Formats: sequence, structure tokens, C-alpha cells
Amino acid sequence: MLGEKLKAQRLSLGLTQQEVAEHLHVSRQTVSNWEVGRNFPDIPMIISISDYYHISLDELLKGDEGFMEKMKKDAELVKRTKRRKVFDGVFVGLLLLTVLFAFVVSRLPEVADQKLWPMLVVGVVFIFSIVRFFIVIPKEDAVSGMQAPLIIPKSFGVGWAINPYHPLGKVLLIGIFIAIEVLIFWG
Repeated sequence: MLGEKLKAQRLSLGLTQQEVAEHLHVSRQTVSNWEVGRNFPDIPMIISISDYYHISLDELLKGDEGFMEKMKKDAELVKRTKRRKVFDGVFVGLLLLTVLFAFVVSRLPEVADQKLWPMLVVGVVFIFSIVRFFIVIPKEDAVSGMQAPLIIPKSFGVGWAINPYHPLGKVLLIGIFIAIEVLIFWG
């Protein structure tokens, strides 16, 4: 629908795909892909197109279900990215405070158990990693959500991870956490 409107308006203005592409600073192939519905322009580009074609945004966008779905997904991605950045900042700050606290406490002569601070640091990192996953990855995500397998791509970095949404994944993660804490305490 959007593609058809873009093509019709371009033709009514007597413009070629190349002329539009040059004005919008994109390739001719990009304009072609928009017109045939292979992909959609982003919001800033839609505004530029609307201005260039002398057509209102309302007229351009109304009735296109595919484009509206893309906009919803893009908005959700932006929200998840913002949440991840805020969470990562809080995580780094809390981790630094934990390490600083552990360092200061480990220097006190009255602290008999020197294994407390590594257990605390590992606990904070582990718990924040799991909480981060739940904040960043929606349950409905096909790759890492509720319907995903036990082993999934990491939510950050490269490699594989245990899916905390998976029922067995929860058990495994709790078991791994307890095992690491026990090894630190008795190691």
C-alpha cells in the first residue's frame, strides 16, 4: 500500500527513481524497494519523502498495515535499547560500588572470612545478568523468548547462553549460581 502510494505520487510529479534517490541521498535500488514493498523507509525518511512529494504524512501512511507493524517493532526496539542502556549503566555503577565495598571490607582486620567479597561480586554479576536478560529480551521474542530452546544466542556479546525463560533453564541457572558460590566459599 505505501509502496503503491510512493510510486503513484512519484509518477504524478514526473520524477524518476534516480531523481528521488539523489534528492533523498539514497540509492535508486532503495527507492525501488520501497515502491515494490520489499522494505520500508524509516520515520525521518518518511518525513523527507512527504515533504519532497508534497503529500501529508496522514495521506501517505493511512491504511498500510505492514508499515504500521514495522513502526511498532521499531518503537519496541528503541524502548528495549533505552532500557538496556539504563540497566547497563546501573549495573556497572552497582558493580563498581560492590567491588569497592568488598575491597574496603576485605582490608578490615575484624573481617574473618575473606571469601565474602568474591561471593558478593559473583552474586551481583550473576543476578544482574539474569535480570538484564528479562528486561532486554521480551517473552515473545522468537530467538530468545518463551518459545525458544534451552540454549540460545547471548543477549550481548558472542556465543551461546542458557535461556532463562525456559523452565529447565531457570533450574540450571540457579544450580550454576549455587555451585559457583559454594566453590568460592569452600575453595
